[in-house]
Amino acid sequence: MIDGGFGYGDDEELDRLVARGLHAPLSPSDAARLDALVAQSPRHAARADALAETWMLSSALSAGAVRQVGRVDGAPTGLRDGALTRRWLVAAGVAGAVAAPTAVWVSTRPKLDIYQSPSDGPLRATLADGSQIVLSRGGRIEVRMNGDGRHVRQLAGEAFYAVAKDRARPFEVAVADHRLTVLGTQFNVDPDPTGLRVDLIEGALRVETIGQPGGGVVLAPGQGFRAGQRPAVIAADVSAAAAWIDGRLVFDDAPLTQVASSLNRQTGQTLSFADPEVSSLRFSGVLRIDTSADWREGLEAVLPVQLTRIQTGYRVSRRKSLRP
Repeated sequence: MIDGGFGYGDDEELDRLVARGLHAPLSPSDAARLDALVAQSPRHAARADALAETWMLSSALSAGAVRQVGRVDGAPTGLRDGALTRRWLVAAGVAGAVAAPTAVWVSTRPKLDIYQSPSDGPLRATLADGSQIVLSRGGRIEVRMNGDGRHVRQLAGEAFYAVAKDRARPFEVAVADHRLTVLGTQFNVDPDPTGLRVDLIEGALRVETIGQPGGGVVLAPGQGFRAGQRPAVIAADVSAAAAWIDGRLVFDDAPLTQVASSLNRQTGQTLSFADPEVSSLRFSGVLRIDTSADWREGLEAVLPVQLTRIQTGYRVSRRKSLRP
């Protein structure tokens, strides 16, 4: 039997998540799953509301003991005929005779904010704590904040972070099987296909591999972390790593395949190579990415190559004659 296009088989999972959230804050993954289940159909939302209300009433918590806490995912919360609602109320003022623990429903877990940059350029945004971010074209992050911490999942694209200082709430970024923890800093995160690249501009940053024991490594300003087969901390040109937020890509003896990967991420254009000899060329210089003509002319001015427009992007081949 189907309701609104979704089966009743999700009810059991929904019930488990609601019960868990009534006793303790949900993990980010469980919170995201509950959000998804509730969004599937009005029936799911009503079921979660009813479960929360039943639990709270069974704990002798009256409707007068709750307060509204604001907006959720950009929409006004509102009360449903004065009843206790699923995720936007905080229990308070419970009588001392009540033995059951005070219910802190899903409102105690952080609200999920999603930032998605457009397909034609970067996104600049200010997070709820005042931190500044820049997301590359097609980038996406999920942000949850509460009184104990600030949690970001970098799901796609490159990102630059200027983190607002708040020693009581560490700022964490989960990206490419790594966790980055800061208190107040500026850093760039590039989930390059060859391995995660993190460059620290100011402050302090701890980089850990999720699931591996140990405290990871701590970067100082001017250092970079490079993942891959042999993770390493290196001295890096960190200002060059973040130059993309100003419309520039800076390379120092980089293989042309890496240049192509960066251009694809920042501009959406694909570079294909006529032969392996061309792809093995190395490039040093600065490419403006405001228009395709800018970076194309930059490559052709430095390397013995020519770029030809094709349906999927540009074909890079060795130049047959010297440029005039």
